[in-house]
This record gives sequence, C-alpha cells and structure tokens, in this order.
Amino acid sequence: LTLDGAVAHGASVTVAYTDPTGDNDASAIQDGAGNDAATLAATSVANLVPDTTPPAFVSAATSADGATLVLTYDETLDASNAPQPSRFQVRVNGEEVDVTAAVVDGASVVLTLADAVPQGAAVDVAYFDLSSDNDALAIQDAAGNDAASLPTTSVSNLVPDTTPPVFVS
Repeated sequence: LTLDGAVAHGASVTVAYTDPTGDNDASAIQDGAGNDAATLAATSVANLVPDTTPPAFVSAATSADGATLVLTYDETLDASNAPQPSRFQVRVNGEEVDVTAAVVDGASVVLTLADAVPQGAAVDVAYFDLSSDNDALAIQDAAGNDAASLPTTSVSNLVPDTTPPVFVS
C-alpha cells in the first residue's frame, strides 16, 4: 500500500478496499490461487507515528493578583518533569524578580514570583533550555520534546487598577 503523503502523528487513519468486480479477476487484490480479496469496510488503523513536534509558546500573562506569571503553550505539557525556576528570568519595570517555583498545569507553566507584579508595570519573561537535547527538567510535552528557549518576551499585565479616584477640586 503506497500513500500519497506521510501520515502525521495523531492523525486518524483508516483503510478500506472494494473488490472491483464480483468475479475473480487480475484487477483485484488476489491470493496466490487467484481468489479475490473480499471488500473491506473502512477500518481504523493504529497510528504509530511518534510525536516529534516540540510545544510552541503562545502567550504570557500575570495573574490578577500579580503573584504568578502564566506561560501558555500550544499543547499539554509534562507535569512530571517541571522546569527549574532558575531557567526563567522575569523583569518588572526593568528590575529582575526571582521565580520561586515553576509548576506545569495542562498547557501552562505557572511561575510563582518572589514579589507580586503591581498594576501597570511593564513585565517581560525569558526561558532558557540549557541543552539542545530532550531532557528532564525542561518545558516539554508528554513525548519528551523540549520547548525552545524563549527570548525576552513581553507579558500581559492583568493586575487591575483598584485605586479609587480622588476628588481634587
């Protein structure tokens, strides 16, 4: 069986065959004795193509209270191999803020910050994968594909303005 193109990881694959005539003829799939193979209804086939695509960064935002920063990726991440907090660099208004924990939650990495981000602050984040290999303790998917390092990237600051207006005159 020859396919028009490669089967992608996760693609649904089926196979079907229709005997072209009711008679035994050379245009059908046949056994050594010349007997035609019977028509086969669409049947699911196991797709064993491995996942070799690394997770891709989608967005970054603070939590509403500013205590955490959430990096979102395009697929579910491996929670059993959380990245080390030291692999992240967070800056708030140009000043570095320590990351005290990094936890994987679905397709997100949640960074706990040593100091909460204030409303209106400029925030950016960078992530460093220390090796080019697929290794534990890096942002990775269930297949072990490491996410690429993330250059300094702007973060959406979702901390709301809770200061009430003050009457001045």
